[in-house]
Amino acid sequence: MSVKSTMSQIVASYKEQKDMLSSRPMRIDRAAEDRVYRTSRIVWLAFTAAIVLYFLIGLFIKPVAIVTNTTVERALMAVSTAYVLISLPIKRWSMIQAGQLESLLLKRFALFVPMIACEAAALTGLALHLVTGYRYFYVFLLLALAGMLINYPKRTE
Repeated sequence: MSVKSTMSQIVASYKEQKDMLSSRPMRIDRAAEDRVYRTSRIVWLAFTAAIVLYFLIGLFIKPVAIVTNTTVERALMAVSTAYVLISLPIKRWSMIQAGQLESLLLKRFALFVPMIACEAAALTGLALHLVTGYRYFYVFLLLALAGMLINYPKRTE
């Protein structure tokens, strides 16, 4: 084989791949959607179990200090509430984008990012308890659990 024929094959292959990428994506098959659904349910269960584990950690591990600062507590509660509330429009917007582009990667993103936002709310409460000894840290965990229930992956998504 000559260098010229090899180069022409590489260029032809590149043009073929470029045409495939620029065209409309192929339809997502049912088996791939089922795998995404199963994976998202497993991840949801893991995140929910982690929130329960945070509660147990908060019960058995003593805080570093006992400090009362209602301003910080309220600010962190507002931030945690914002995490949970913002997870809903993020999920809705991301699912619309995934549907328009027919992308499984975006669909996974749309299912996992809201769960991560709810997990951040739970971690905020646990960190507040471990650092300041905040007794009502479980309110953060309940808020995160409510967000996780709202963001439970449905087969229709």
